[in-house]
Amino acid sequence: MDCDTARRAAEGLDADGFIRRRDTLRKKRDTLQSQLPELAGAVARLEEQARTLGGEGPASRKAAADEEAEAAAAALARLRSEADTLALLLKVLKEAQQDAARRYLAPVTRRIEPYVRRLLPSASLSFGEDLKPQLLTRAGREEAAEMLSKGTQEQIAILTRLAFADLLIDKGQPASLVLDDALVFADDDRFDTMMEILAEASGRMQVLVLSCRASAYRALSATRLSIRPA
Repeated sequence: MDCDTARRAAEGLDADGFIRRRDTLRKKRDTLQSQLPELAGAVARLEEQARTLGGEGPASRKAAADEEAEAAAAALARLRSEADTLALLLKVLKEAQQDAARRYLAPVTRRIEPYVRRLLPSASLSFGEDLKPQLLTRAGREEAAEMLSKGTQEQIAILTRLAFADLLIDKGQPASLVLDDALVFADDDRFDTMMEILAEASGRMQVLVLSCRASAYRALSATRLSIRPA
């Protein structure tokens, strides 16, 4: 696969398809990358073997050594070719991921910005190339997403999913938002704000909230279903 082919493939992906493809490629990339040290060790051993098998000796031993040296050299060539292929694949995968990320980062950032500002006034959120929240900027100070409180991380995760759902709807595709015992770490003010955002979203998409805290969601105008043990 060359770079142009990878870029064309990335440009044709939709949001859901890209996410699935991205996760599959990332797993393959990680697997291949983990094999590179082992391949490098095998190459080094074969190089040493190729250097030592050609020594002088009785004719029968030299013939066997020459044959082994030839086989080692052929194996070395195959391993080098495989290593070069893996290196190229890693390069192509990274470029494809970067191209696809650029396609989606700007729209997702624009979509999530008003939600973030409602939840955290004067704050802004940026994403990494993996399309995950990376930095939250507020009061002129940048905070890594993984260092935020559990409640803030949870709320940003919901808003990010909502932003992706909005993008799908913009493209004429159906979208649903399913939350399972979400907002357990939210204080009262943020919980109320998130309820307002979810209530507005329910006018554009199906929003399903699974929770054992039915009283917390009474303010939502929604159909309520109860699951009772048989």
